[in-house]
Amino acid sequence: MKLVQFSFKCSRQVPFYAQLCNDYLANEPYEITIGFVKNRYLIEAVGEQAQLEALAEKIAHDFLLSIWLVESKVEEIIHREGSVVPLINTQHHLPFCQHCEPLLGDNQSPRFGELALPCACCHGEQRLHQAISISQLKVWANDILTTGNVLFTLTTEQGKHQVFQLSTTPVLTSSQERPQILICNPNNVPLHFFTPSEHVLALSSLEKPRVTVQPRAQHRQLQAPLYDLCFSYNRVLTVLTEILRQQGVDFVFIDTNHWQPLITWIEKGWSQVDSDPELDLPVSIKALEPLHDQACINGLNAYWHKRRIHFDYKSNHPNDVPSHALPICALHGGNIESGNGRNTAVIYFGRYAAGEIICQDKFTRTDSFLVLPSLPQTGHEIIRLMATGEQAAILAKFKESLPYSYQALSQINLADSHNQLSGLFAVAATILGLSTSSTNSIQYLNDALIAKALQNSGQKGHRVDYSLDMVDGKRTIEWAKTLGSLMSFCLVVDESELDKLAFGIMDSLADYIANWLERIDETTGLNAVVLAGSDFANEVLTERLSLRVGKNFTITVNRQLELDGSNLSAGALYLKMRRR
Repeated sequence: MKLVQFSFKCSRQVPFYAQLCNDYLANEPYEITIGFVKNRYLIEAVGEQAQLEALAEKIAHDFLLSIWLVESKVEEIIHREGSVVPLINTQHHLPFCQHCEPLLGDNQSPRFGELALPCACCHGEQRLHQAISISQLKVWANDILTTGNVLFTLTTEQGKHQVFQLSTTPVLTSSQERPQILICNPNNVPLHFFTPSEHVLALSSLEKPRVTVQPRAQHRQLQAPLYDLCFSYNRVLTVLTEILRQQGVDFVFIDTNHWQPLITWIEKGWSQVDSDPELDLPVSIKALEPLHDQACINGLNAYWHKRRIHFDYKSNHPNDVPSHALPICALHGGNIESGNGRNTAVIYFGRYAAGEIICQDKFTRTDSFLVLPSLPQTGHEIIRLMATGEQAAILAKFKESLPYSYQALSQINLADSHNQLSGLFAVAATILGLSTSSTNSIQYLNDALIAKALQNSGQKGHRVDYSLDMVDGKRTIEWAKTLGSLMSFCLVVDESELDKLAFGIMDSLADYIANWLERIDETTGLNAVVLAGSDFANEVLTERLSLRVGKNFTITVNRQLELDGSNLSAGALYLKMRRR
């Protein structure tokens, strides 16, 4: 007889894993103990070799891949870590699992299209709150095939109305500026998109998240620089995409009012960029006692109760923290898991506040080291200021040699992103000639720059100038000099080398940041650097930062929280600021 432990180490709680542990405790005859210890879900069992092999095979089948799974192990142990007490669990929201999905989602199954199919494992039938027949799904599929478009509404288990528009041609989404795609034929994804292996695994994981990928070159249907992909994530979409797959449809464009979480690959693991708190609240996390009982940012309310931070949604609640303090909230949110924020810094590049690098010394005093430049809000004003400064000669040459790019620059509008990294990168993309229309969004221009950088096959790029300047007593980047540097490169670099220049824009910034952090280390001491903000969905920039900064400092990403959402609400609980 052997005592064997099956462990699943996760970067955040996975409610379905907890339910499986409880199911095994209740139903298996092998003297089972279970636990959740040091972020590991445990199942321990005593048995003969053949019995344990059968159990191992069953566990491998049941524990579907989660994007939060860091490591799984099977080992013989001497002492148990688990117990016979069921795990306290947050309800999961899986619509299907490995038991029911093949039955209702495979066209060869006699129960294909049976949306109300009961499942003893995931109880996914409870997620569907309206009766929809297979004949109705076939009508919707036929609408897509014949008219190229279908619109329908589903009711979620929270009673929310979720509207879906599926189309064979690009649709203007209601809330996402990047085109969104629902995959119908997973086997053919590589024919249309460049998909790294970890992205493919994430698409098929329990969570069914969205991942950002690049389309194949010269693709007839895919003209945008980047796309967000997802696999079907409810029973209706699972059956509908299977019907479409049978008809030769590999993917459709999708718009909806409630999106799946967007994730990004940082430091050899997945992090969630943001979420839809109306549909799916973050799971509570362990934390030290904060300074405030609750804090609400952008409708997501964090509150402390029984040694944990919990979340709820308050749609009309005003922000409890001013926007200029949000980077400090991001610093505190990033340090919650470690419980130690001394001698740390945060790089906040996000959508809710000006980009900023903030450090915290050994006395937990915070100080702003750098803020991103506040660019003029229009292209005309950018050109006017450059024409009256040190970059006037370069600007004149740029206008003469590259009139199309100059015209595109004059039309750009940075009203909502003038002090954010996305605004600076949008201007950079325009200077590189990546703008295709005067109506290009800031998101499109950023995507175009990222896509161009991804085309660089090497690890070297042109060195772009990010010199520092003092403005209003704050250290910032001398933006006119940076843009002048880019214009100089565009005058001499062949179009075939624009990928190196796009890559260099991000690699150079990462190198400058690494040098700035070393200066912080020399003055106040620095042990770890927190990455936060939605702009870190840029996987080229995060990879270069990991290499440049990671050589000297520990990079912290609190994967229990989002990069630009729950991290701010949770971090605000620890903000040293009086509330009115």
